[in-house]
Amino acid sequence: MKSLTRSIPLGVILGHTFFWLLYIASEFFANRVHMMPGQEWRFFQSIFLTLPALLIPTYFIALFVVPRYLITDKWLPFILWILAIMILLFFARIKWAELIQYLESGRYFQIPAGKMMKNIIRDYAIIALAVCIYIIGDYRKKQNLNAQLNRAKAEAEIKLLKGQLHPHFLFNSLNNIYSLALIKSDQTAESILKLTELLEYLLYRANQDRVPLLKEVELLKHYIDLEKLRQGEKLKINSDINIQKESAQVAPLILLPLAENCFKHGGPGTDGIFHIGITLQADDKKLTFNITNSKRKRKDGENVNGGIGLQNLRQRLQLLYPGRHQLDIQDETDLFIIRLSIVFRHEEI
Repeated sequence: MKSLTRSIPLGVILGHTFFWLLYIASEFFANRVHMMPGQEWRFFQSIFLTLPALLIPTYFIALFVVPRYLITDKWLPFILWILAIMILLFFARIKWAELIQYLESGRYFQIPAGKMMKNIIRDYAIIALAVCIYIIGDYRKKQNLNAQLNRAKAEAEIKLLKGQLHPHFLFNSLNNIYSLALIKSDQTAESILKLTELLEYLLYRANQDRVPLLKEVELLKHYIDLEKLRQGEKLKINSDINIQKESAQVAPLILLPLAENCFKHGGPGTDGIFHIGITLQADDKKLTFNITNSKRKRKDGENVNGGIGLQNLRQRLQLLYPGRHQLDIQDETDLFIIRLSIVFRHEEI
């Protein structure tokens, strides 16, 4: 008995008990006007004796017929079972009433089916209602479980994608520093310091669900400063950043992959200058981020849109901002343009 009560939550037991008590109460108040004084006990005695005629078919349908046939889309066996139970209940209800009458009076009377029809139809309605409530409850439980599984899956995928992003980011950054070290640049030490600041962000903020947008912009600036050390005078950056809502929050590492893509696949244009343009606008409704870069001349057949950075970001945006983001990529002859927009929710501003 102990193991049974442990396997069934107390809330479920209380819910079922409440349903049947509500049925008894509704029957009592519906029939009270027809009762003579002092007949209340006899009514309760009669209703408790007839209660098994409702309980047995209700739980048989809910616990056996529905899971085995309805949920598995076996409609013909399901309908046949329901019809069989209805017919069985029809005759069992009549015989049960005759037995109760015999126990109360000591004499046996055959009850005509027509006289019991009203009660039987009411029994069918109660059983149908109870089974429907059970099906709805079971459906909601499965929905909640599916939602939990989807959330867990999304969180696992996001963690995996972040895990892919960090090595990708570090690989690019270390390549930059290596390039400076090869030419024995005085800026090598400063670039290592910048990388340290970026690593601090990755360690302490990247695992959070949301971070202040200002911090994401700060990370972006640190990364660009690191690239400036490597690129030198041939790099020209025009930026226009306007954050009207300083409390705005976003998922971490949303902007960085877009900047990485610029430096990995971009290069000096026809004028010999590596141009990058950045605009960021954020208010209490929306974040809009546009980034463009000039392109160096490519060899025929060379892939310019590769790299896991953008692929990673697309997947993360689908998981983090489903239905409320837009990522557009435009690849022109001399220019690569990325436009990202995210609609804020109330808790993100």
